[in-house]
Amino acid sequence: MSYETREIADRLREAREAKQLSQRELSRLAGVPQAQISRIESNSVDLRLSSLVALASALDLEIALVPRKAVPAVKSITRQTTDRTVIQPPAIGKEMQQLQKAIRALQIEAPTLPELDELRKAAASLQRLQIDTRYLSHLRSLRHTIERARSTEQWRGIFEAANSMRALRNQIAHFEPASEQRNANRPAYSLDEEDDDA
Repeated sequence: MSYETREIADRLREAREAKQLSQRELSRLAGVPQAQISRIESNSVDLRLSSLVALASALDLEIALVPRKAVPAVKSITRQTTDRTVIQPPAIGKEMQQLQKAIRALQIEAPTLPELDELRKAAASLQRLQIDTRYLSHLRSLRHTIERARSTEQWRGIFEAANSMRALRNQIAHFEPASEQRNANRPAYSLDEEDDDA
């Protein structure tokens, strides 16, 4: 196969590994046979567009045709968003893994669920943030909501979980530790004191 398809195959494999999915799990999520995924990743088969679209969707990737002149800029931006590894406190990291596991199980059981895409996007946006341990109970609650909705097949809970996850993401993104808030609210100088000369 050509170099161009090798690069695509490598990106698909890297994205699957980054999401800690086996080829078999990705097969269930994307509806592409596991043997086909293996051949695609080893670049030993001509990649069909329908397979590429299905795999990209399951891996939270977008396919785009980019003008050749813009490729360096797009690659730079992509590197900046994917190379940034966030080290979470152990308890948060463990809970995030459990949350991802619950979402993966839901993807496998109900892949056509309309709310699933919103839930995956919300979870991906949380993954990119440094999360303080004070949000651990919130994450746990979200996971329990997803697991409960999955076990009872009450999909409205998934929609609510996605909304709650987005709200939590905004809260975390705008959170400033108390010491930073004090410094941020403190003016560099004050106009309240009048000069005696005036």
